[in-house]
Amino acid sequence: MDITTSYLGLKLKNPLIVSSSTLTATVEGVVNCEKAGAGAVVLKSIFEEQILADIKKEEGFNDELYNMNPEMQQYLHTYVRGNEIDLYTRLIKESKAAVSIPVIASINCTDKGEWTSIAKKFQDAGADALELNISISPFDINLHPKDIEQEYFDILAQVKKCISIPVAVKIGDHFTNICAMVNQLAQNGAKAVVLFNRFYNADIDVNEMKAVPGNALSVKEENSCTLRYISLATSQQVSCELSASTGVYTAEDVIKQILAGATSVQICSTLYHHGLAYIGTMLNEMKAWMEKHNFNSIADFKGKANKKEDIKVLERLQYLRRNQEKTN
Repeated sequence: MDITTSYLGLKLKNPLIVSSSTLTATVEGVVNCEKAGAGAVVLKSIFEEQILADIKKEEGFNDELYNMNPEMQQYLHTYVRGNEIDLYTRLIKESKAAVSIPVIASINCTDKGEWTSIAKKFQDAGADALELNISISPFDINLHPKDIEQEYFDILAQVKKCISIPVAVKIGDHFTNICAMVNQLAQNGAKAVVLFNRFYNADIDVNEMKAVPGNALSVKEENSCTLRYISLATSQQVSCELSASTGVYTAEDVIKQILAGATSVQICSTLYHHGLAYIGTMLNEMKAWMEKHNFNSIADFKGKANKKEDIKVLERLQYLRRNQEKTN
């Protein structure tokens, strides 16, 4: 049974990647992920704010960096230790020395700028690839959608000037035409696109009467959005690999994403619920399903359910059927 796959030009022993999280924040965590059976890991993201604060440490901490509100200033004063770049470089080096699976560095960013040159240090430290987790919040009424999209392309272009290792871009689902966005990222040099970056949910504390963070973990139902756009994008033959993320909880979810055309599947929340050992369970169940359906390799069923004409007809018929059922 061949469950190997290729992602970002890297050979993976299986398509399960532990995504950027506290699970991959230490060398010990990375080693545990490999022992549990992961095909690759994405290291916990280093944030653009951390990199910039580190760059400017000799000038003194710059509270004006992002016109930060007091809570952000307090957070960064507490969190940024002044040698973030060195610590992250060391994490890459030591992780690469400790495991045989691919180690993908991750930067969470919001705009282009002087921080992009630091990507070269992560490449030199031995990172097999870089994931750009671009988190531009589309909430400003004065910010044009085209400007947001262009910022993604500009960040990607500036980073690619600094490094030669493959780059994946992780995006959210806040675009008018996600398939077009994926295609444009591919044309601008992204080797892969990860669908989707999950923004933290917001909530309201009714006693304090203020906004508070919501649930940090994804739920299984969020998998359907990823599944839809993996199918739609791959059926139109976008020229990059797609990695599925968000709401992937079971082996069946993984199988669905590969049937839709995903090259790899990133998991995180399910591991917080079930523990790292659950990776082995998911792989065994995936192999059992493959055996049942006489598939000898991932390639045998990758994209098998993403025929363009079937997807369009299915979505339109479902929409019509729901309306018809309500009418009756």
